[in-house]
Amino acid sequence: MIKLPLEESERRLSALQEYLSRAGIGCAFIFHNVDRFYYTGTIQDGVLMVPAAREPVLFVRRTLSRAREESPLESIIGFGSLREIRDYVQDSGISSLSMGMDLDVVPAKIYLGFQSLFPGAGFEDISPFVRRQRAVKSPFELSLMREAGKRFDHVLARLKDEIQPEMSEYQVYTLFIGLMLEHQSSLLARSRMFNMEVELRYILSGESAARLSAIDSPSAGGTGISYAFPSGAGMKKIRAGEPILIDSVFVHEGYLVDCTRIYAFGELDPLFTRAHDLSQQCHDLFRSRARAGVCIPDLYTMVWRYVEEQGFAGAFMGGVKFIGHGVGLELDEFPILSERFDDIIEEGMVVAFEPKFVFPQGTVGFENTYLVREADIESLNCIDEDIQYL
Repeated sequence: MIKLPLEESERRLSALQEYLSRAGIGCAFIFHNVDRFYYTGTIQDGVLMVPAAREPVLFVRRTLSRAREESPLESIIGFGSLREIRDYVQDSGISSLSMGMDLDVVPAKIYLGFQSLFPGAGFEDISPFVRRQRAVKSPFELSLMREAGKRFDHVLARLKDEIQPEMSEYQVYTLFIGLMLEHQSSLLARSRMFNMEVELRYILSGESAARLSAIDSPSAGGTGISYAFPSGAGMKKIRAGEPILIDSVFVHEGYLVDCTRIYAFGELDPLFTRAHDLSQQCHDLFRSRARAGVCIPDLYTMVWRYVEEQGFAGAFMGGVKFIGHGVGLELDEFPILSERFDDIIEEGMVVAFEPKFVFPQGTVGFENTYLVREADIESLNCIDEDIQYL
């Protein structure tokens, strides 16, 4: 296992403190597991306190010994009640007139509790800054994500040799999970959106892929195996002449890459092959235009207009309003490649670009995770992008 380097933690915390100082926020409290892990390198239960002008302190409820082992931070102390954190703030003379919190994810109970502990304090949402900071990856993060991409390529190459005719989606899913574990992918991954409980590995064939679910995704369909989790691989048998969609993440040291490939037994209908070729053309457009400084809504509109010109707009993206999303420690990071995400591409962003076409008989199109570099973009998925005939 790889620990967060001290200099990496210090750089991230320093950027946050600089933001707090500019914004006039005396102190920030970070409750969210992933944000806390980003700054401290430990996922142990607790609260990270980041004053604008003093040393950050990680308060840990459990388990203190593991937090001290895992994190490079110097100041890590145990606590049992939020009142102890209030007392620490007051005794240390830290300004509590304005406080920052990751309010996009903090439960109302904690927010209201802090209001009662610090009467008269103002609370600011620091999550937009934190998410934008996390959107640009460091060399340390990129080394982990490149490794994730390499291992994922090996998994997908192995899977091609394992799929047999008349297998069910669920049988292929079990093979796939075995290969993921063999290559040391975590089976857990995180998303930020409220109530988005995602099956992170989709094996869907034919019309199963067109049976979309509550998840905001063009390929998060399928029946699943229960109404409690009604998406993902089901018991449907895979047939010749239908596309088999493999859409999954690979998680290495907490960092994920997102990738989709299409497989098939026998030849596919020309409609599918034309649409898959169009997905390739969309990727070519993205590769040529996704550069630092490019306006994200403009990039989104360019791809959509190209698809419309080719006559495939009705099947594009299964009704969702984005064509890609940032990835890293979470599945749904910034930036969102959407008309409504009014921001620009920055060097160091990592984006999963997924132009897909959903038809009643199946889904085609592929997804790569890309790193935006100074002069070009780098794909972290290097396995063949064509339809893989079995």
